[in-house]
Amino acid sequence: MACIIVEGVTLDCRQGAGGLNKIYLTEWANIASITSSSGTITAISMNSGKKFWEVQVEMEDAQFNEDATVSVENNTTFYAQTLTFSVYKMTAKNRNIIRLYTQNRLAVIVGDLDGVYRLAGETRAMHLTAAAGTTGKASGDKNGYNITLTGKEPLPSNTVSSGIIAALLV
Repeated sequence: MACIIVEGVTLDCRQGAGGLNKIYLTEWANIASITSSSGTITAISMNSGKKFWEVQVEMEDAQFNEDATVSVENNTTFYAQTLTFSVYKMTAKNRNIIRLYTQNRLAVIVGDLDGVYRLAGETRAMHLTAAAGTTGKASGDKNGYNITLTGKEPLPSNTVSSGIIAALLV
């Protein structure tokens, strides 16, 4: 297979912002099908009665990374996806939700401050690989959980058309 470069990369206007303001997740098995074209997902069909759930995040407290790993010797490439975020307050409800995250394969949509959505764990799922709860020590410290989800995908994450998000939440 020829891997022909067909265009270059240009600088865009300096108006972007870092960070995430939206996280939606569901069990990976809840997705019936995905329709995509040229790196953009235009439709996600859910199994009957299933949906994505919103995880609300505080400002500057969630991050998505995607790192390519290329082995020239083995002729392989994969993309390590990592999502870190906090769940505030160590309540029984939050404990039970996080416990369910640990037991599932997850599909996660992240929305950044530029209004771009991405699907992480599209073909191989995301997994909760770290969860640390803390009550904090000082009055101003965080009481809650620091969560890390990780996955390894054969391709970089596809963007998700913002027009389909609302339908995935009902």
